[in-house]
Amino acid sequence: MRDECTATTPAILGFDHIQLTMPRDAEPTARQFYGETLGLPELAKPAALAARGGVWFRCGDCELHLGVEDDFRPQRKGHPALRVDDLAALRTRLEAAGAPIAEDVPLPGRLRFETRDPFGNRLEFQPLLAAEDAAEDAAEREAHERVWQTFAPNAEAYVASESHAGGADLERLVELAAPRATDSALDVSTGGGHVALALAPHVARMVASDLTPRMLAAARAHISAQGTTNVDYVIADAERLPFLDESFDLVTVRIAPHHYPDAARAVREMARALKSGGRLVIIDNIAPDDPTLDHLLNDWERRRDPSHIRSHTLAEWRAFVAQAGLRLAHAEVGRKRIAFAPWAARTQMPAADRDALQAAMLAAPAEARAYFEITPAEEPGHLAGWTMEYAIVRAERVGREG
Repeated sequence: MRDECTATTPAILGFDHIQLTMPRDAEPTARQFYGETLGLPELAKPAALAARGGVWFRCGDCELHLGVEDDFRPQRKGHPALRVDDLAALRTRLEAAGAPIAEDVPLPGRLRFETRDPFGNRLEFQPLLAAEDAAEDAAEREAHERVWQTFAPNAEAYVASESHAGGADLERLVELAAPRATDSALDVSTGGGHVALALAPHVARMVASDLTPRMLAAARAHISAQGTTNVDYVIADAERLPFLDESFDLVTVRIAPHHYPDAARAVREMARALKSGGRLVIIDNIAPDDPTLDHLLNDWERRRDPSHIRSHTLAEWRAFVAQAGLRLAHAEVGRKRIAFAPWAARTQMPAADRDALQAAMLAAPAEARAYFEITPAEEPGHLAGWTMEYAIVRAERVGREG
């Protein structure tokens, strides 16, 4: 007779990861195909496994691991089948990259095709189910597209930008971050990699993440050229960070959140990635409290850079920190001078749009011209520069004992 307390079968909830193999020393090729062509965010391997080589990627709610195999043989039959939101667009992207495209046996109700990765492993692609596709936020996708369009062709310009590469705000960020030799640190939306480069010598491990693959590649080249070796690079959306809870002692982000469709959500993600007692340091351009000046600033920014979403007020940043369950430890406001010509050139503004923008700024109401310190150039009708404000915020994740 069976015991009344019959054991139930444990539920299988899904895949944690899928493993493929590749030849030794093929990590750059894997990053180019899986990271740049397929657009999968790279994950930092655990330190205990890093010496084995290979590279890991986030793949939806799962992970795709490429492991090194000395006696490598490609998987020609067994394969992962990946769902994508735009099957036709991905096919076009793979064809442009020279990847082979093959059709499998047609199945009722399923569209699909397959390719081979650079090592010969078989990959299949299928579209999202209608319900899943409808759940995707179209506005968010459009915002990300604008970011890619702005930063991919201008990546090297942001690496070379003097206002991004240095300045009092970068020095202050490092000071408030208080990096320690044992810290695991993450720089979100790293851009040209300047924050990661500044922090890396002071921490055990540095992760630089960015939404734009070409931007991250430019940051990698810049940081590597300085001889810095303790930085990992991960393609990541700030609002959906591909890291486990409580992974980092320190998280930073500088001059980027005004591009986020949902800055509050990004702060919650950064807070989630912080260990108990961890520190978050944020620097971003801010809008004045006055609604008229707020509107003018954000209008100018969007005209110059279509990927700009919103420069928030300091009050909004305080609220974001509180909503994320963090303790606000410090907040300060600084002002920085913007030279108009390089500021407009960095996003490759068409000449007509650039001239219209500087005309609008020169014609702003007297109160706005005074607040933003708008200065005409010697040449009539031209703008020499203006001044905007930025906030530096330090927040902390307080442990239960706190």
